[in-house]
Amino acid sequence: ILAAVLTITNFAKSDEVIGCGGFIRSTVKINYSRVEVKLLTKQGSHKYQTEGAPNNGYYLIPLYDKGEYVLKVEPPPGWIFEPASVDLRIDGSTDPCSTSKDIDFVFKGFSVTGKVVSHGLEEGPAGVTVELQGTGNSVLHTTVTGAGGAYTFSKILPGDYSLVASHPTWAFKQAKLPVKVADDNGHVARHLAVAGYDVRGEVVGEGDPVRGVHFVLTTDSASRLTAAPEGCVKSAPRGFALPAGLRLVCHVTSGEDGQFVFPTVAPGSYRLLPFYKAERIEFDMAPKQAAFSVGHGSYRFPAKFQVQGFSVSGKVLESPSGPGVAQAEVYLGDAKAATTDASGSFQLENMKAGQYVLQVRAGGMAFDPFPVRVSPNTPELPPITASRFEVCGTIEGGGRRVVVEGGAEPVSVTADAKGRFCATLETGKYVLRPFLTKEEEAAGLRFVPSELPLVLPSAKKADVSFVRFRAEIQGTVVCVGKCGSGLKVFLRAAGSGVDADVTAEVKSDESFSFSGLVVGKYQLSVNRPDWCWEHGDVKIHSVDRDVSNVVLRQSGFKMAVSSSHATKVQMVHSDGASQSFSVPAGSSTHCLSKKGVYAVKTVGCHEFEEKNILFDTTKPATVVLTASKHSVGGVVVAEENVTDLFVSASAPGAAVVSVPLANPVPHAENKFLYRFAVMLPPNANVELVPRSGRLLFNPPTFKLLVRDDCSKDEVHFDGRIGLFVDGRIHPPLGGVKVVVRDLGGHQPEVETVSDAAGKFLVGPLDSESKYDVQATREGYVLKPLGKLGHFEAFKFAEVNVAVVDAAGRALSGVLVSLSGGVDYRNNSRTREDGKLHFPNLSPGNYFLRPMMKEYRFTPPSKMVAVGEGATVDVRVTGERVAFSCMGSVSSITGEAEAGVALEALGTGSCQGHQEEAQSDPGGAFRIRGLLPGCAYRLRLKQDANPHVERAAPPERLLQVTSSDLTDVRVIVFRFFGQMDVTGKVVTEARNLPSLKVRLVADDAPEQTVHVGQLGPGGFFLLPPLARDGRSYCLQLEGGTGGAGTTGTSCFRANSSHRHLSLSYAPEAPQHADHDVVARSSLLALPVTVALLVACYHSSRILGLVSDLVGVLRGLAKGSENPTGSPLDSRRKAKARRT
Repeated sequence: ILAAVLTITNFAKSDEVIGCGGFIRSTVKINYSRVEVKLLTKQGSHKYQTEGAPNNGYYLIPLYDKGEYVLKVEPPPGWIFEPASVDLRIDGSTDPCSTSKDIDFVFKGFSVTGKVVSHGLEEGPAGVTVELQGTGNSVLHTTVTGAGGAYTFSKILPGDYSLVASHPTWAFKQAKLPVKVADDNGHVARHLAVAGYDVRGEVVGEGDPVRGVHFVLTTDSASRLTAAPEGCVKSAPRGFALPAGLRLVCHVTSGEDGQFVFPTVAPGSYRLLPFYKAERIEFDMAPKQAAFSVGHGSYRFPAKFQVQGFSVSGKVLESPSGPGVAQAEVYLGDAKAATTDASGSFQLENMKAGQYVLQVRAGGMAFDPFPVRVSPNTPELPPITASRFEVCGTIEGGGRRVVVEGGAEPVSVTADAKGRFCATLETGKYVLRPFLTKEEEAAGLRFVPSELPLVLPSAKKADVSFVRFRAEIQGTVVCVGKCGSGLKVFLRAAGSGVDADVTAEVKSDESFSFSGLVVGKYQLSVNRPDWCWEHGDVKIHSVDRDVSNVVLRQSGFKMAVSSSHATKVQMVHSDGASQSFSVPAGSSTHCLSKKGVYAVKTVGCHEFEEKNILFDTTKPATVVLTASKHSVGGVVVAEENVTDLFVSASAPGAAVVSVPLANPVPHAENKFLYRFAVMLPPNANVELVPRSGRLLFNPPTFKLLVRDDCSKDEVHFDGRIGLFVDGRIHPPLGGVKVVVRDLGGHQPEVETVSDAAGKFLVGPLDSESKYDVQATREGYVLKPLGKLGHFEAFKFAEVNVAVVDAAGRALSGVLVSLSGGVDYRNNSRTREDGKLHFPNLSPGNYFLRPMMKEYRFTPPSKMVAVGEGATVDVRVTGERVAFSCMGSVSSITGEAEAGVALEALGTGSCQGHQEEAQSDPGGAFRIRGLLPGCAYRLRLKQDANPHVERAAPPERLLQVTSSDLTDVRVIVFRFFGQMDVTGKVVTEARNLPSLKVRLVADDAPEQTVHVGQLGPGGFFLLPPLARDGRSYCLQLEGGTGGAGTTGTSCFRANSSHRHLSLSYAPEAPQHADHDVVARSSLLALPVTVALLVACYHSSRILGLVSDLVGVLRGLAKGSENPTGSPLDSRRKAKARRT
């Protein structure tokens, strides 16, 4: 009772219906109405379900109670949506439903299912890779079959696809099938089929693989195969006799590695018979036959087949693909065993299985020892190839060295006095080059060839020869006109550091030559620096051959120029011919194509001081150019083609210069572009002003400091005319509010209203800014047309909904969802008159759905076609199919208890049906959706009321008929956060004054929580303890009369109150007069305890007395009304109704 008195919790009241809604979204066409959205409790109980609107997939679920829920999409099997479910914590303020945020479920695709089977059967193997391919055989998805060969592809959008099966080993009877996905899952009519499975094994003889062994596959005579095998010989091997009772299927033969394989064998039972017969010898095999079965997969024989209880041949070759070596001697150990014939072949007789080393000897080449293992599987030995060959050659000059590269390390060979050398080399690729010292290379010594590549053994007899190289250079000089006499060509070794040049006179035919040159780099030049040459100094690199056809070509005559600024110069020859070139600032050299006198003319944006300049190629002198004025230019972009446009330039102390602008060029956006330029001295302060009678300019003037250079687009002026917005409403509609806004925010908004003809005019406006024009009128939608200020008006439509019950009475509070049109949706509740108005609708199709728990509506949903400006009336009838339990939750004192979660659990035939609700701040609750004819157990919802300890009574049986249950009262008791501990020490009265109680925590026994004296009669009361489940121990201390037995009592702080009893028995005998004291003390015991408790809990006791009076009154009234107990008017918890 004390705990129920001390705690009261308030909770915000909310009678509103919360709508959880969103869209079933899909990028492809699907039937939205086949997709259901369900609302479940956290425990999985079904609360509500709906389906997507058929026109746009919109859904809405009404929520009447706060709490934790799961919103789950349930499409047809195989349809994939993301997310599949959404966890919701409805708090009425921050959750997606309370904040009207859409919860969308996005369609990701359909599923394609099928099977890969073994041909002729209905089941198949796991592990087959199946690809879903699109157009162009592009792989979109890949999966692997599971048990029985089944496979599934998810998230597949509509389209035409191909299914392709593959496996690294197995062959397929049907490896590819088409599948079409339209508006539902794709189902493959036929199966992908595996033709059969590989069967493998191995045969050995004395541990070595044996080739040529036949393996015959057979079945029992009565067996039937689902498919014929593939990849094997259908007849029996020569000399094989089929045992009785067996039927031949086919056979294969083992390879070099002793392996054999039947590539494609259908599932079934088989028997395998090995058979091995060499020339004139038939070997025994073990085992003689092996029975096995093929399932949906590969089969390998676990044990190897054995060959139980021979001359060999070979070849000696120069290289693996080269010719044979004739008359080569083959030794087995130290004994000569054979000699090769003309093709290099030999034969070893009377061999036994074992390991041998063969030695081969032949002239002009060498062989490495050749180890070989001989067995029944090796009637022919691998070829034996030479490992080294002798190569010889000559080099000019006796005693010189030749370097051989290509082996592990370079090898050096020294020639004899006649220059002949030889080297023994292994098979491979080599490069032979003469060895030169650094001094010899610097001196230009070279050999031809510089190196010689060899490939052994094919080049073992090659003629290798190296000779010294000496070079010659020949060429011609081509001049502009005649070269004349005395022209010389200089030859200098490039980078040699030698100053002296070799000179050659240019002959009358303008040719020259140099001979006897060592190898190196050279430069050629002509002794005329005042001429222009096509390539300047010609560089030549002489390596291993002569150089000819060298051309030194004159391109003109040099002219030196020194200019203050970059400009363009036009050179006019005395014969009238001219040429132009650009001159950079500073000193530069240029080439004139003709001989003679030129007039120098400058072309460009500079004005130079020098005038009438001449240049003579026979007497060249530097041309000097100094700029005195520079061109300053700009543009004017005008919205109209005007004829009175000019720009004036003024500077302090100088005359005003006016430049008229004419001949504009078309510019972007139907404008006109004018260019101007004026010559001005450098460093002058100039003001440029554009002028015209029809244009406004921005900027109006421009001041600048002339730089010491030209500036083409130094200034930009914009010329514009005033702007007017001449607008119209089509069809004509007056009273339309028009707002013109400057998009840049530089000008204030301008408002006006269209006249009866739908016309309006706004202006003048600044044409530099961009504007937005908006038009509005209640009940109309105005759509902008292509031209600024022109709109097309559409009148809105409306839908009126009236909801009544089965008796024709208005039904209020029904949630009606209307969605469709152009992204329109509205969720509203009917008024008291049961009506709802949806105005301002665009033409289109709308989906209407009424919703209210406990009601079934006719029609349950309706597609409404709305025309332009139309008014559509819809009447909906609601039938009550479930009922509510309404009441209040309060404490034992009658105070309202908010936030208490209750649930009604169905019993009997209604078992599994569950509904729940939570009390509002006034303690009222309403549990909706109770089915008529069902009985429910009303109780506190488990694990949802941490602040409530229990209810009285714990459960209540509700019998639902055809009406609501009202005035149901639930009394709850709250948890308190502390625990009261009382106790009594049982001992003789004379021992009480010397005894104390000590309280310690079990997890910290060395620390004392409390020490207290005993009261009259041995009673004691501890200070309140925190109700946190901690363990404590209470001990007795003190005592008289020597040693005695003291008691200890331990407990957990997990309840509101605990009473303990401790005993104390001293060893010394007790006197009879003490009994009188004990009896007198016991008389005062009840009074003392009552006083202690009253003092300690005085505030609680006073409140408790007051509340108990109210409870007794309530219980008295409750005897008159068994279904509920209303409280007094001050604290009464009202039932919530909707």
